[in-house]
Amino acid sequence: MRFGLVGGFNAATYFGGYTAGVLLGVPYLLAAVVAFVLSASLGYWLHEHWTFKGGAPSVRGWLAWLTAQAGATGVNLALLAIAVDGLGANKILAQLVLLPVTPAMTYVVGRRWVFSKAQT
Repeated sequence: MRFGLVGGFNAATYFGGYTAGVLLGVPYLLAAVVAFVLSASLGYWLHEHWTFKGGAPSVRGWLAWLTAQAGATGVNLALLAIAVDGLGANKILAQLVLLPVTPAMTYVVGRRWVFSKAQT
């Protein structure tokens, strides 16, 4: 449940940043990368402290999370490019449809290999 709430918040943060960039004239793939770094970094901190209650953020954990997120975002960007450039889809609507890709691909990776264990 917590993973989903943080994921939803991060998806909104990502989509808001992406949409703002596109509306300001930033190329859509660059807008996606900038929005990714901001939302993934915020997501790492929220997941570490609240979702998995480890409370021990580290540079190693943050970099591992960014790596996991980057892999999932790479898949998202490839699908976005296919939708926009290949199929002629609207840039913002296509990204909205693809929002579930990244969280679905990162849940298991994050839980098993990224976040510290809660101290009991």
